[in-house]
Amino acid sequence: TKNWEKVKSLFATPSVVALLEEGDQCAKMTEMYLAIQEGNLDEVDSIHAQIAQLCLYRWQLLPSISSGSQAHQALLQQCTRLVELRESSQLLIETNAHLSRQTVPDLRTLLTAWKHRSPNLFEPISEWEDLFLWRSSIFDAITSNFGWVEASTLATLHDRPHCCITLSRAARKQDLKEVSTFAISSLGGESTMDVDTAFLKWREEVTTYQHSSENMLKGGLNLVNSANVSYFSDRQKAEVFRLKAYFLNELRDKSKANQAYCQAVQLCPNHARAWQDWGDLCVSLSDATRKKLADEKADKKDLAKKASQYLSQAAGCYLEALRVDTSEQNRNRIPHCLSMLAADGRQFGSVCKTLEARGASTPAWCWLPWIPQLLSSLCRVEARAVQPILIGILKDHPQALYYSLRSFFLERRDVEKNMPEQKSDGANKDESDHLSSLKLAEIIMSSLRKIHPVLWNRLEVILDNLIVRFRPSYEAELLQTIIALTNRTIKAEEKTNVNNDGENNEEKRMEYYEKTLSRISEKFFSKSASLSKKALHFQSRYGSLFYSDFGPNNLGSFEELVEKLQKWKLLLERQVARIPTKCKLSESSPALAWFSSQAPDMWADACSSKSLAASNLRQDSLSSPQFYDSTRSSALKAARASSYAVRLAAQSEGIDGYAGGGAAAVEIPGQYSPTSAGVFDSRPIPEIHAKLVRFKQILEVTSTGSTKQHVHRITMIGSDGEEYKFLLQLAAPYSTRTDERSAQIQFIMGKTLRADIRACRRGLIVRPNVVIPLAQRMRMTATQDSHQSLESILNCVQRPTVDLPTLFQEMVDERVSSLEDTDNDARLKAEKNATLEVYTEFCQQHISSNILTKYMMQILPSTESLCQFRKEFTSHLAANSVLQYALAVVERTPTRFVLCNKTGQVLAHDLRSSYNHGLLENQAMPFRLTRNITEFIGPFLLDGVFVPSFVSICGALSSRRNVLEPMLHLLLRDDVISWYTSKTSAANDKKIQDIELQLSDRVWKNVRFVQERLDSCAPKRVENVAEAIKENAAPIDMNVRSLVDAACSVDRLSSMAASYQAWL
Repeated sequence: TKNWEKVKSLFATPSVVALLEEGDQCAKMTEMYLAIQEGNLDEVDSIHAQIAQLCLYRWQLLPSISSGSQAHQALLQQCTRLVELRESSQLLIETNAHLSRQTVPDLRTLLTAWKHRSPNLFEPISEWEDLFLWRSSIFDAITSNFGWVEASTLATLHDRPHCCITLSRAARKQDLKEVSTFAISSLGGESTMDVDTAFLKWREEVTTYQHSSENMLKGGLNLVNSANVSYFSDRQKAEVFRLKAYFLNELRDKSKANQAYCQAVQLCPNHARAWQDWGDLCVSLSDATRKKLADEKADKKDLAKKASQYLSQAAGCYLEALRVDTSEQNRNRIPHCLSMLAADGRQFGSVCKTLEARGASTPAWCWLPWIPQLLSSLCRVEARAVQPILIGILKDHPQALYYSLRSFFLERRDVEKNMPEQKSDGANKDESDHLSSLKLAEIIMSSLRKIHPVLWNRLEVILDNLIVRFRPSYEAELLQTIIALTNRTIKAEEKTNVNNDGENNEEKRMEYYEKTLSRISEKFFSKSASLSKKALHFQSRYGSLFYSDFGPNNLGSFEELVEKLQKWKLLLERQVARIPTKCKLSESSPALAWFSSQAPDMWADACSSKSLAASNLRQDSLSSPQFYDSTRSSALKAARASSYAVRLAAQSEGIDGYAGGGAAAVEIPGQYSPTSAGVFDSRPIPEIHAKLVRFKQILEVTSTGSTKQHVHRITMIGSDGEEYKFLLQLAAPYSTRTDERSAQIQFIMGKTLRADIRACRRGLIVRPNVVIPLAQRMRMTATQDSHQSLESILNCVQRPTVDLPTLFQEMVDERVSSLEDTDNDARLKAEKNATLEVYTEFCQQHISSNILTKYMMQILPSTESLCQFRKEFTSHLAANSVLQYALAVVERTPTRFVLCNKTGQVLAHDLRSSYNHGLLENQAMPFRLTRNITEFIGPFLLDGVFVPSFVSICGALSSRRNVLEPMLHLLLRDDVISWYTSKTSAANDKKIQDIELQLSDRVWKNVRFVQERLDSCAPKRVENVAEAIKENAAPIDMNVRSLVDAACSVDRLSSMAASYQAWL
């Protein structure tokens, strides 16, 4: 404000006097404002001390800090403002001293600190405005006393242009165009700006014309054309032409836009934004060309070739932008480049050639989040282009690639073994064009072994022991197989009751079970000379019994088969229950028990390779701000000298002179993208990663609940003193790959939420799960003692003595069997009512609705912690529910609903989508929101946190539709192909390519399915508010509330399968 007299008069009012006497820090801070404004600088220090004490006292009264805490955020803002006020008083004292001596003070240090101390971009614009208005008033007070100096010298005593430009940019990012225009127009009378500042002001004025009507776009183009670029640098001139190309493109003059982009990159080849926008233009031209293919009169061959050329140019632009600038905006185009490879079909076309020519020159660490897609590309025609990228990754970050590459190699090796041998056609073609994915993976593995031999040897020893020594016992594996087969018989019986199938279907079922049991017999009881003692003992104990019950002619009827399966289930459960829950590591793996490694002393780039050190040097030289920070030759020379010293150290201490001495230290798995839980998605720094020191000597054996899967839990001791626990799980390759993709989806969602203003204001975060593939059927999943599933919480609180799903199914069967024979519609209705009655009775007599609440009240220390946990849990639950709904996830059983009882995080384990002939299909239950969950979070958090968070997350994902579309395409494509191949026999590279072409249309339909679900729950943007307002307008979160009602519907919950345990 400028009316300080009015503020001073308000201090005499009784209400303000009462606030001052009570010690309100906001009122005291206003008093400090007045003291500075009136020149009473001697009182500022005493008032500052009082306010600091009040703020600290208020901080002590607040609960523990958590994400999205508005109370903490407001107090932190006040503390920042307090620092600024004290510096303002010191600034005025210093200027007054210089004024008395008729000298000019040097304020560059303080002005630089103020320049870098600005609010977060997601904070309300009122915070920005208050801060910069106060700074402007301070600048006015300083410059008014130095009117006798020259204009150029006076410009060094204030930073008013930067304040206005920064405020305008923040308002524009928050979609407040009028505020942005007003802020930048306040600099109209400022005539003493340097060229760089004048350019930033001009650029901000131009950007306010973007994303507007056609008349506004023409006005922006006229403003660009009238700019005097003679004083601008090459980079600034390139930005002028980029903006010109943008307006031309929006005005549908794409040929001139193409020329403008060409001029921009010619003026400054390192201008990444120009390369990126040029790539976007080429993609739009390709899409427009492909739309012309629908015309029957068009020359389809020429149009297809032209569209492919546009995509090739787009890929080249994206990769060049990534080479010169590794910002997140450029890294988000990597999935687009990989997705465009499908346009080449089965030939090594122009897009593949572009990737081959430019992919290897990009920084290798940028590709780390997409390693699974790069490995799957080895099965396609673009394998030759992808291979150099993978080689670059293994040179710079070998431990980020090793586990996935080894698992992929073993998986493809098994596929090749099971495929029939094919005769060679004898054609003399280029050998690289015919290398299979197995051969390419073997070549990359060999390169990794040559470049990092010591690290390779250590990792191979660890993984061989983990795979061989920690497999579950044969009894546990057979028990898990029997349980899976028993669950399948229950589902088959339910379908039979619903469809009233006859004897023909029963014969088909028995034929299926006979083939399945023969495969099980071959797997567990086949004779071989290379069997171990444990295997021979297992076969001698159970082989004859298994053959007598499940031999080719001993199955009997379906009912007898079910009884035999139940008998074997009980027999194996008794045997598995005897396995101790803890044992010594030395008994299972002496090699790991004796493993010990001392983490070396790390200096900067101690783990870097030659190529990475050179890349870092190049990036350091390009990391300065784009327009107004000049390059300092001394700093650049020091950076080059440092990089050269690092390379010399790597040659002297590394292996083969390629990598630094620290590269041979084994790291704790899961510290690279996309499984890294770090907030900053930037170049990984292996020097600060936790290194593996030793393994904990106690090995734990845990059970995963209703599946009775016994897994080993091994603990790694890191160099940071922390314990890292991992579950060693047996799983099908499809399950492991699905978990990898779910980690990638969470990684993408987390980045999207960090970039969204509304999501940041709510403190919404998503952390990916750490899933490390060890072999084709074994994975390592990060876990903690605080991770508890809903089923384990039930066992901890209520300890049921019977199998609840079995009891529920028996009660339903008994009630249904007593129904009278009627027509199909009446019987279905009667069965539905009977199931609803059983569900209601089950909820009243067997399971209470406050089990989760009781558990959390037992482990949390106070009511304050419980309240904070509930809020965190609700926001994480909303993010998890978005994934369940958008991806049509199935089987969200209590075992798979895992939460962290310390942080409230809801882990996204086993996110498997439901496919019907390769297409995602709707589910009766959009997400799991059963009675114990709704009882715990309560109606206030359900309406006040869950629903708004759900809407905010969908809005953030929907607003970046163009960026997320290629990412979804890659993930859903690989998921559908993995799902399809898991249902069929082993597929070689050619068959995978055929499957991909066959399912390509379905993949795009699945992408549209996910996007439509996200759009339906996102708030809609309204251009004309007056036309949008109706008398009975529905709330913007109406769709989300309908989903919540469906997830909590008793009718739907009662109709779910017994394994879902809807009563919990």
